[in-house]
Amino acid sequence: MAFIAVFIVLLPGTALADQARCAERFPDVDWVDSPIDAPITVATAGMTPEMAARFAADVERNANLVQSELGGLDGGVACLAVAELAPAFSSYAAPGQRLHVGVFGEDKMLVLAAVEIRTVDDAIAFGLPHIALWQLAADLGIEGGYPEPLGSTIAHWYMARAAGLMEQYRNELVVAMFLDDPNPELRTADDATEWVVDTKPDPYFFDPQFVASNMGLFIDHAIETEGLAILRDPTQETWAGVENRWRIALREELPQGSFGAEWGVALVVTFLLLTVLLAWGKRRQKKREAQRRPTPPADETLFDSKHA
Repeated sequence: MAFIAVFIVLLPGTALADQARCAERFPDVDWVDSPIDAPITVATAGMTPEMAARFAADVERNANLVQSELGGLDGGVACLAVAELAPAFSSYAAPGQRLHVGVFGEDKMLVLAAVEIRTVDDAIAFGLPHIALWQLAADLGIEGGYPEPLGSTIAHWYMARAAGLMEQYRNELVVAMFLDDPNPELRTADDATEWVVDTKPDPYFFDPQFVASNMGLFIDHAIETEGLAILRDPTQETWAGVENRWRIALREELPQGSFGAEWGVALVVTFLLLTVLLAWGKRRQKKREAQRRPTPPADETLFDSKHA
């Protein structure tokens, strides 16, 4: 018995912690440890070893990035299950809601049902920052979690980087922001978005198919110009000023041309419209060619039996 006790003590602590914590939350699921080199640990359920390793690697990459910039993930756990096990999460979801991902900020836990395989990495990249921000809010003495919508926008920053969409979002917002407000230098703090309005519930659930936003680019600008320390100052005054300066910076990125930024915007919009029109015309051409395609001759052998 003493040998058995010593053997149990010497078992890897992460395996016991992962399985125990996930099983405590979802006792009817068979959890298996998936070790990773990160501040957060992983347990999976219903997955092949290859699938479990793939998703664990997603957790490892995102967790290490979030930890290096925000902290707060030490001792966290990710419970990842296949889509068939989603009903095990249903008691945490609102009526009629199909739960994909849940974030337990205080407990440092991310739970995920892989309903859409292609969105798993996005879900991890969006979910883990909420855990880190919950812990950051506690360190700052903010009750109830990190202020919203600022917290979600920070999570969008991580999601956009994980998906490699930052440059695309930049191209979109340079034009969109000009069309929304061509004179950002005239804006005051009162014109800025209300960044500190509320806090997220804990736990917080979301569907990764419907949370993407190009506003992660705003956080990218804030970090580039102010440094990561600004995330520890979640006040409306601070972020209103950053937003207005960001809008001016986007305005300055517009191609000026010989006649000013307005002509630059016109050229960009015209280029986008031409791209859409060319794609639309090519599609119509393909449809017309398909309609004009001659009908192949009938196979005469189908009628041989009638003349036999």
